[in-house]
Amino acid sequence: MKHSVLSTILAVFSCIGLAAQPVIQNGTFPQVGDSLRVFVDNLPSGIDLEDAAANQSWNFTTLQSAFVNTTPVVTVQQADGYFGFPGADYAVVGDNANFFYRTTAGKVELLGFYGEDPAGLGIEGIFRYEPPLIERRAPLQYLDVNTSGTNISFAFSADDLPDQITDLLPISPDSIRIRLNSERTEEADAWGTLTIPGGIYDVLREKRTEEQQIRLDAKIGFFNWFDITDIALELLQLEALEPRTTISYRFFSNEAVEPIAEVQTLNEGATISSVTYKAGTISSLRPVETALPGVYAYPNPAIVNVRFEFANLPADNYTVSIFNILGVKEWSRRYYVDGGRTEKVDISALRKGTYFYSIADSRGKTLVTKRLIVVRP
Repeated sequence: MKHSVLSTILAVFSCIGLAAQPVIQNGTFPQVGDSLRVFVDNLPSGIDLEDAAANQSWNFTTLQSAFVNTTPVVTVQQADGYFGFPGADYAVVGDNANFFYRTTAGKVELLGFYGEDPAGLGIEGIFRYEPPLIERRAPLQYLDVNTSGTNISFAFSADDLPDQITDLLPISPDSIRIRLNSERTEEADAWGTLTIPGGIYDVLREKRTEEQQIRLDAKIGFFNWFDITDIALELLQLEALEPRTTISYRFFSNEAVEPIAEVQTLNEGATISSVTYKAGTISSLRPVETALPGVYAYPNPAIVNVRFEFANLPADNYTVSIFNILGVKEWSRRYYVDGGRTEKVDISALRKGTYFYSIADSRGKTLVTKRLIVVRP
């Protein structure tokens, strides 16, 4: 009888443990009409990825962001370049490219994109992945390991290159070809609970390791294609041509279409460079695309550090300054900004009270002045 009771107890706890492990289903795949709402912290601090193991607890509550980024999932016909992807089910419109996806019961495939070339040559075109790049899988469960690879091959007339590039090349090719190769390994290496500003989620973590290499070929007359990557890398200094390995972590939940968090790293995973995380359904923060050109300080009130988020600014050198209420400059620094940028500033030397911060362009024209409150615990 005791054995029976013990077995029952163990069975109950076993079921509880199994239930705690989320198995990500295809109901989380994006569909037309969805809006992916996320924050991006480009200066994350206090984030610990923990070990690859079961029943983890991640605390990402230190994440901060000034803006909500909203990306709608639209019909294929609503995105420029759709004619190049007849098998696509939906599209996502980005800042520099439109991405086209195909969905099946077990996976989401990225067919390719229309926009700027991956080599950074300034060429606009339709770039197809062969085979399609697998972005999501379902069901996805703990300890699943998947590998995949894809290629892009895109040829165009050398006349389409900007003059600043052709003038640097020691040859005069008729055509240029971009070749991209990508190899991925994805491992569902951990599960547990993830806490972000605004919510706690049961998540499955997937570690993605991607090796990518881009090569350039040239063709002259009737001769075969020949590789000019090393020449272009030396003369054009295109960073995209450097072979690179990236490691990122995606935290999936059955409660959301977008990942609850996506962590990008540098130095083969040693340094966390940015975290994209799910925005709640209600937020007082404005969408980044509607923000007026300028700089935004947060948190505000601030204690020790304040972040300056530059938004929608044309390329220029800008000076950010902090003044006390008497108009005396307490701090100033210059930054080069092209669009957006985030900088963290130590304000521990400032006394508590009310200050003003402003941003001026390279001609000295002040674009905006706002209030900053400094508090002390």
